[in-house]
Amino acid sequence: MIWYPVNMLETAGFQEVIIIALESTSHDIRQALAAMCDVKVSLDIVGIPDDKDWGTADSLRHIKDKIQTDLLVVSCDLVCNVPLHQLADIHRMHGSTLTMLLADLPQTTDSAAILKSKKVGNEQRDFIGLDGDGRRVVMMASEADLDDALTVRRSVLKRHPYVRIKTKLQDAHLFLMKKWVVDYLQQNRSVSTIKGELVPLLVRKQFSQRKKPADVSRADLSMVSPPSTKDDNLADIHSFDEDDEMAALTRSLSSGAGQQGDSTRDSTITCYTHIVTEGMCVRANTLPSYVEANRQVLHELAGGDELLVHPSITTKGKYQIGPDCMVGEGASLGDKVTLKKSIIGKHCTIGDRVKITNSVIMNHVTIKDGSILQGCVVCDNAHIGDQCELKDSLVGSSQNIPSKAKYSNEVIVNEEQMLEV
Repeated sequence: MIWYPVNMLETAGFQEVIIIALESTSHDIRQALAAMCDVKVSLDIVGIPDDKDWGTADSLRHIKDKIQTDLLVVSCDLVCNVPLHQLADIHRMHGSTLTMLLADLPQTTDSAAILKSKKVGNEQRDFIGLDGDGRRVVMMASEADLDDALTVRRSVLKRHPYVRIKTKLQDAHLFLMKKWVVDYLQQNRSVSTIKGELVPLLVRKQFSQRKKPADVSRADLSMVSPPSTKDDNLADIHSFDEDDEMAALTRSLSSGAGQQGDSTRDSTITCYTHIVTEGMCVRANTLPSYVEANRQVLHELAGGDELLVHPSITTKGKYQIGPDCMVGEGASLGDKVTLKKSIIGKHCTIGDRVKITNSVIMNHVTIKDGSILQGCVVCDNAHIGDQCELKDSLVGSSQNIPSKAKYSNEVIVNEEQMLEV
């Protein structure tokens, strides 16, 4: 997965990429990128402790000394071919503190509308408020943080009487931000995550004035939820952006500022967005979105109805491979195998009369005779016995499914293999 964001950054012209990963996986990531990917960009892989429950903001604090300029933060589960200069143009034009990438929620197919059981977890929507031009983010809240009502602060409506609330946009977890934001994080260690804490804080602080700590009102600390006492000890965020006041003056005098409803003239903290309208932009951070990402990548690779079948596969008899399918190197297909909208990894063995629909089968998987899989993700080295029926389920790495087993909406993994979503 990590190849996709690294390739995107290399294509955009970046010469150096810092990868933050658990110490236990750093070596494997380095080997995988070196062995399987033709990566020319300079990679600095920084390990973080496995026994620490660090969020994304904690990880930025860990590499603070490596950050000398504005930075681009990208999630390793992002699959995106959107030109990054589109985001950078908005960031430069408005001199924004934070510029984020948003995309429409994918139109999920049957294969992506799977694995919604409470064992895996459901995605929560974001409520994103945009100004009249649809570029400035004026409010942001997660559905999980709301009760029965969505509250919009008076200071927001005063400056932006017309606010469009979007609920069908997904955060791509790609952020372009000022360097001073990292300095702020260094001084305010209670902020642990970028998406859940830092971004809402920056959005909120666009509409607050520089204040002395004693004058900070509790009502200004929260936009959609009760105030938290831990914010009382935070340093005033406005004190970190003093170096950007000249940029704010330049911004206020530029042709793109001062439009109706824009408040950049009296605020040095600003948050903007680029919304993807063309191209592929999917986060594979849940099982349904992982299946959808595979489908979209396959469609991009095929460029139409062309079948992606490796010439090294072996077949035993007749078989049917429908559109939107891929069969990897060294795979073996038995007699009367049927594949529809599925991906078969390298060196898989598929028995006679097996039917696979809307599924992702990873490398070195064995599926015995007569089994039927629909809407499933099967991880590396798994073994599925004869005449099994699996529907909308996840089979973890090296799992052994006994013959004639039937599973629906199940997650079959070891305790330590549970996928965090």
